[in-house]
Amino acid sequence: MAQAAASTCEICTAGPGEHYCQQCDQLFCGSCKLSHLRTKISKNHTFLSGPSINKEEKLFCTEHEEMFLFYCQDCDTPVCRICSVEKHSRHLMTDLTKSAEKLRFEVVKNIEAKVTTSKVNLSKIEKETKTYRDEVKAVIKTITEEGNYWKNLIDKKVGSFVRLLHDEEQKTIQNITALTKVYRRDIENCQQWEKKIKEMETMADVLLFERLKKLKVDVDNIDLKPVPEGSYVSYRNKKPSGTEIDSLFGEMQFKPKKSQKRYKYTCEFCG
Repeated sequence: MAQAAASTCEICTAGPGEHYCQQCDQLFCGSCKLSHLRTKISKNHTFLSGPSINKEEKLFCTEHEEMFLFYCQDCDTPVCRICSVEKHSRHLMTDLTKSAEKLRFEVVKNIEAKVTTSKVNLSKIEKETKTYRDEVKAVIKTITEEGNYWKNLIDKKVGSFVRLLHDEEQKTIQNITALTKVYRRDIENCQQWEKKIKEMETMADVLLFERLKKLKVDVDNIDLKPVPEGSYVSYRNKKPSGTEIDSLFGEMQFKPKKSQKRYKYTCEFCG
């Protein structure tokens, strides 16, 4: 559907049709609009202007040719003055402008809440990721030092520990990265919706209300999952005086949530 900004004035057919008369259902250029408002019969007519104007979207009751004034909550539809008496007399009615404003407020608050929650979750992820990385470095350092203590016997054992730790770290970071992308996408969607809402400020209430209803569905469909507990890794070392390599090493623990993985290695070289 063509927008008013791309149409021609229906009076002089020369200027751009940038102004829409709600009573006459016609597009006017700036000059013809002024002339229209100087005429006694049309001096009280109301105009909509701007890039959001679409002549094909009706702002009046098609049955009574009156502006929509109320919102029927029972029927979930805007109604004019006559319809409110003839068809909706026993229904719960509210002022259309107030209803649109209330819905706009709810949608904006919902978006803001989701943005806030997403940012908090991202902050938590970043903080726990740093802690986890520091723990990984500390464990690697501990393992390396213990490996040096028994350097002649366990060089290969140290390498196997480090490889396992890096593998588990890579899996954990991949999961964290995927979760981070989800929250960043939610923030981007919410920011785009906020921009759309600002662009709707010049719309008529009935159009604004309908657009906000559709937008509210999209916003409500965002299900912000709670951030899981941060991953945990540690290494419990020991320095036995025995000669068996297996007894020289402690147990490395990974803690993703409820269960812990424990690894104990057997010597590959002792036979």
